Amino acid sequence: MTRHPLDRAAIALGAAGVVSLGFALTTSGNNNFVLVQGLGLLVFPVLGAGAVIGGAMGQRGIVLATGAAYVASALIQLAQFGRSTNWIDGNGSTVALLLSLGIGLLVVGLAPRPAPPSADRQAPR
Repeated sequence: MTRHPLDRAAIALGAAGVVSLGFALTTSGNNNFVLVQGLGLLVFPVLGAGAVIGGAMGQRGIVLATGAAYVASALIQLAQFGRSTNWIDGNGSTVALLLSLGIGLLVVGLAPRPAPPSADRQAPR
């Protein structure tokens, strides 16, 4: 298991992307506040799994790639919102969830990490 808090944050954001499929299971208009259907049923879990894998392996590149893909998906959904061509088949709430996961992963991936302590450094006397 990874020990770095930024890796754990990437795993948590990725898990949130995977769990967001739960919004597709709700049938009532009262509790279905994020529209996840169509291609969104594939986008959220696949990118979320990528973020979980990147966080678990400690690979910032994978976390950044999934974050960028979430942001790109949000921009595509925003451009197609309310039009007949709607690839992700979502609405404004879908844009908000995609964008929040994407920005979160980009921040986690770009955050500076302190250098690990060197084994050949001697303790001060």
